[in-house]
Amino acid sequence: MKLYTPTELVDKVRLGDERAFISFYKLYRPSLFQFINRQVKDVGVAEELVQDVFLGALDSIREQKKIESFSAYIFTIARYKIIDYIRKKKIKKILLSTIPERFINSCATLLFNDSVQKKEITDSVERILNHIPHEYAVIIRLKYIDGFTVQKIAQKLAINFKAAESKLFRARKLFAELYTHLNT
Repeated sequence: MKLYTPTELVDKVRLGDERAFISFYKLYRPSLFQFINRQVKDVGVAEELVQDVFLGALDSIREQKKIESFSAYIFTIARYKIIDYIRKKKIKKILLSTIPERFINSCATLLFNDSVQKKEITDSVERILNHIPHEYAVIIRLKYIDGFTVQKIAQKLAINFKAAESKLFRARKLFAELYTHLNT
């Protein structure tokens, strides 16, 4: 069996050669899985993200996109998939940790329906952050997107711990109210 270079494999996959795709998959899957699993620390999620990366790569190949280094390209796709996964996880954490149970129940189908795209949730959160006062949006971003502790937020905003805690509480409350209002 002849060994092909990555460029030759991509060309063969572009032409619909199923065996080339299998070779392509076998070539990149182990290192891709290891890279993703190191970041997400969940074998099931890593497997899912690997599949998503290959689907994205396959779409790019079919679209005849010029790709200089396919290895770099698929790892770039992987990085974006990991970032999307982490953002989605943080958004769920925000929603599930601060919102009243009645609200969670009313939007449970949105949060846990696999057919809902990550982009819809991200867009919805961004829309809400654009509707709340700037100081609240900043504190929510610092806490849930940047991952700062309340102490670090207090330092960054040059306020005391209690003030940061209080602002964060009010920001989450307003976020939940607007989320309910804008998504019902």
